[in-house]
Order: sequence, then C-alpha cells, then structure tokens
Amino acid sequence: MRNAEWGRGKGMRGAFSAAFVVAIALGEAGLAAEKARPVKRAKPPVWSQDVLDEFFADAREQLVGERPVKRTEAIAATSAAGQGSGNATAEGAGSNSDAATWSQLISGDTLAAEVKRLAATLRDPLANPAKFKSGGYKVCRGAFSELAVLFAVIAEYDGDVRWQDDAPALRDAFARAARNCKTGTDQTFAEGAELRTQLDDLVRGERLGGKPAPPPEQWSKIADRPLLMKRMESALQEGISPALANAREFSRKAVDVQQQAEVLAMLAAIIDREAYEYWDDENFQQQSNDLRAASRELTRAAADANYEAARAAAGRASQSCTACHEGYRG
Repeated sequence: MRNAEWGRGKGMRGAFSAAFVVAIALGEAGLAAEKARPVKRAKPPVWSQDVLDEFFADAREQLVGERPVKRTEAIAATSAAGQGSGNATAEGAGSNSDAATWSQLISGDTLAAEVKRLAATLRDPLANPAKFKSGGYKVCRGAFSELAVLFAVIAEYDGDVRWQDDAPALRDAFARAARNCKTGTDQTFAEGAELRTQLDDLVRGERLGGKPAPPPEQWSKIADRPLLMKRMESALQEGISPALANAREFSRKAVDVQQQAEVLAMLAAIIDREAYEYWDDENFQQQSNDLRAASRELTRAAADANYEAARAAAGRASQSCTACHEGYRG
C-alpha cells in the first residue's frame, strides 16, 4: 500500500514538474515573440523648408561677446555695490553726475532686459500701416523715447553692458524717430519699421556696425520729459505696486520689482538734467533726489527679498511721484 501511494505521489510530482517546465517555456517563447514584434511609433514630423529656415543650425554660433554672468550673481553684485555706496552716491547722481554713476543706478542686465521688452512691444503697433496710423504711433513714440534714453545710458555705461558699440547711433536714431512719431504717416511708419528690424537683429546678437557719434549736448534733445515721467508712473503703478500686494506675490516677482526700481532710479537721474523743464528748480531737484534714493532702497530690498523694506521704499517713491505730479507734471 505504501509503495502504491508513493508511486502515485511520485507520478503527480513528475506531472507538476513537467507542467511547470512547459509554462516557463511558453512564457519565454511569448516574451521572445513580444520582443521580436516591431514597436509601433509615431512617424516623425516633416517640416517644410520655410519652417526650417526659421531656426539656426547651431544657435551657439549666433552668440556674440563674452558669456554674461548669472542673474543671481548680478543681483548680489548690485546689492553689495548699493549697500557700499550709500545715499551719498544716490544723491550725487543728479544733473551734474558723470557716467560712473550709471552702474550705481541700473545694472547691465536690466538695461538689456528693458531693451528686449521694448523690442517685443513694437511688433504689434508696427505690424502694418493701418495699426500704426490708428493709434500705434503713440505706443511707438513712447517706446522710441525710452529706447533713445536706454541707448544713451548704454553708450556712457561704466560697467559691463551689451551693445555699447552700437549704442550712440541707435540713441540718435530712436530720438529722431520719437520726434517724428507725433503723427502716424507712411514716412514715420517706414522709419519705425526699419528701426524695429534693426532692434530685432541687435537682440538676436547681430552687430549693426553703427558709426561713432558724439555724446548729446543736452539730454532734453534725446527724449521729452512728459514721456519719461509717464514711463516712471507705469513702472511704479503697473510694475511695482501690484507685485507688493502681499509677501507671496513679492517673492514671485522680486526680480521684476528690482528691474522696475532700477529703471525708475535711472529716469529720475535724467529728468532733472540741464535744459529739461524745471531742471534748475530746487524743489523739483529735491523731489527727483528723493525719488532716486527711494528707488535705490527698493532695488536693495528686492535683491534681498525683504518684503517689508520693499513696501516702505515703494511708499516713499510713490509719495515723491505724487508730490512731483501735483506741481510739475506736463
């Protein structure tokens, strides 16, 4: 009996082993078949030549000049320079200031970022003559005026900055275009469209080969003061104030706040230069100095991500603007 049971057990174990081996073999065969089966993939897109022409074969070949420093390093350097210079430097950057003060007011990164921003804003109003004549020329006039000022600063800048060789010629070209852009005509549209093309080429890294030009005798010939004050108001009300609505929003936009504050400080150092209206008015000069000092404090607070200090500095800047508008806005 025991031998019979042992025989049946041995037979069952043998059958189970055979089934297990067959299962493994079938599994391996299925896996091999799955691997051998071609994988279905989507076909790669086919681009027409006009689309391919929009891209560089190697974008790195289009880069010109030295590689810029990282934004975090630039912000730290700007903050350290601002803390070391103190209010004396800020107040000294008035109508009689020299070029060495520009780097204390605005960084090379901010100058480049502002030029790129304005280049983008010009695309819509200069899309066609109809848009330009129906009101786009007003947008262009403000942008041209600020670009003229930016390139004037770049031409005199004492630190590392892009486009310095082409800046004098572009300063004069944009100043002329802004003067001509008081009305929308075919001629002013053509002039603006040509400058927009040159600006786009410049931003992409091309050298324009502009001819050297002497510095301006009077900054008032570069841009009208009311247009600059309008840009200052925009920096404060549309760029800085919304970003200071709460600490969370500020943490997201601290870099934007710093850039807007630097633009504000730069413009405050320009509007009281000789030959601008009210340039010799002591009260106007004091308000300009106060605004410049508050803007520099805001720049440092934004670089340090100090929300409370940024709010306080922005409040002082707003008070200076309000006081100035009440008596001098033109």
